[in-house]
Amino acid sequence: MDIEQVARVVELVESSQVHEVTIANNGQSIIVVNNLNKQATTSPTGIMPSHKAENSGDEHSQVRAIYVGQVYLSEDDTTDNLVNKGDHIKKGQTVCFIDELTRLLPVISEKEGIVSAILVKNGQNIEYGQPIFNLEV
Repeated sequence: MDIEQVARVVELVESSQVHEVTIANNGQSIIVVNNLNKQATTSPTGIMPSHKAENSGDEHSQVRAIYVGQVYLSEDDTTDNLVNKGDHIKKGQTVCFIDELTRLLPVISEKEGIVSAILVKNGQNIEYGQPIFNLEV
């Protein structure tokens, strides 16, 4: 990898709202992480599979996007959604996918609960940390 190309990618990531980019070339790879625009809600590890919503008396959680890309609620256009409103999901269950730079990456729930709302539409562009599902735990 050319150091000038890497420097250019770092500049582009810093000036964008992208949180993380992985570049692979000839068996080498580099991960560029943008901490400049990092939201106060992100965890120290940079992974946010789920977070508690503001507490309104009941205990609620949200499953949030851990990548930037397009969200897909099913594996492909011919299958049903992995999760529907009212479904009980378990910790470790794949609840949807995010297409990040042509890679279909699973979003895995860190919480167990019942889906009270689906906050995105299939194929919608999604940002890092954006809520995907509301859960009642």
